[in-house]
Amino acid sequence: MRWRYERRGREGRSHLLDEVCEVCGYSRKHAIKLMNRALPEPSGRRGRKAVYGEAELSVVKGIWLAANQPCGKLLKPMLALWLGHWEAENGPLDQAVQSKLERISASTLDRLLAPVKATERRRRNSGTKPGTLIKTEIPVRTDNDDIGSPGFLEADTVAHCGGRLEGDFVWTLDMTDVYSQWTECRATWNKGQHGVVERVAEIEAGLPFTLLGFDSDNGSEFLNWHLFEYLRERGEQPKVTFTRSRPYRKNDNARVEQKNWTHARQLLGYDRLANPECIGPLNDAYRAWCTLKNYFTPVMRLVEKKRIGGRYSKRYDEPKTPAQRLLEWGGLTRDGRRQIEETMARLNPFELSREVEAHLSKVFALATSGAEEPARSGGAGRAAPPSADAEGGSAKPAP
Repeated sequence: MRWRYERRGREGRSHLLDEVCEVCGYSRKHAIKLMNRALPEPSGRRGRKAVYGEAELSVVKGIWLAANQPCGKLLKPMLALWLGHWEAENGPLDQAVQSKLERISASTLDRLLAPVKATERRRRNSGTKPGTLIKTEIPVRTDNDDIGSPGFLEADTVAHCGGRLEGDFVWTLDMTDVYSQWTECRATWNKGQHGVVERVAEIEAGLPFTLLGFDSDNGSEFLNWHLFEYLRERGEQPKVTFTRSRPYRKNDNARVEQKNWTHARQLLGYDRLANPECIGPLNDAYRAWCTLKNYFTPVMRLVEKKRIGGRYSKRYDEPKTPAQRLLEWGGLTRDGRRQIEETMARLNPFELSREVEAHLSKVFALATSGAEEPARSGGAGRAAPPSADAEGGSAKPAP
């Protein structure tokens, strides 16, 4: 009304004062004083002054991008692990900046990174073909919440089919330890039984703990005599308990299903990898990628889940890396502890991140140069619907 008052003549101002006095209940003299005040200048940003500026954002953004964009709750404990390596590559930090980064909260990290956060659309197709040959020989396990030591792994496969399940392409074998969340991924061609057993043996050889349990879905790549005999004939090694989930119940293997996204899809997306020459560089990328995740990326474990009315309330433990969880476990041998500590001191997460990118550039170059359009046909050659599930879990198989 003050803006209108300045732009009216004598008669218009008189009518406006009448309106102000009637609506607000002011006396005419008081209304004249209010209307004659100067218009306020725009004050810019309201609220208190920003504590974190461009200096802090540049450090946080560099670590966040190299760590594959974790959320604020996981990024906060990562700063303590990554800051020393960031200074080694970019020079020492100012003391004021370092002290701010030490006390920054998870929610503040999310707000600070909000303008640069990326969004990604998910498309999924099913690649699970049920295995029935030895289904009766393998018992069903519905959950793994009672496991309190490392060595019990959940396994699953991820299809890099580009939305078309016909033809030959690369699959990823994903294995996750229930207790520590230690995860290893390896690529194989067409998830044949011999290839899957070879990748399982390779993953087992690199584990810092003994394999005691193997829990998978009902896919034919797992429910076969080759893998069954490999896990049963152990020689001097402890016997491995082989179990499977219920059909079409993905939550029975919830931990590895989660890693299908964080370790495979976030790295490779949904492109089709139909060139067998991709296997070598992709496995090199997976070795560096899983090392980065296991030693320098904290994860949270679900401690409690309860239903309150129509909502679920979940409580998680403190974010820690899988390597930290193994070091805190009392059953780790002295040699195993020393190996993990020496490896962590030797590694540089930024070098691992660059190594992953270098191998991925080879993978996508080979995938592009060797891509061949598969012959489309009816029946079994039809592409799966985009709404199905691509992680190869316990979803209904594609037609």
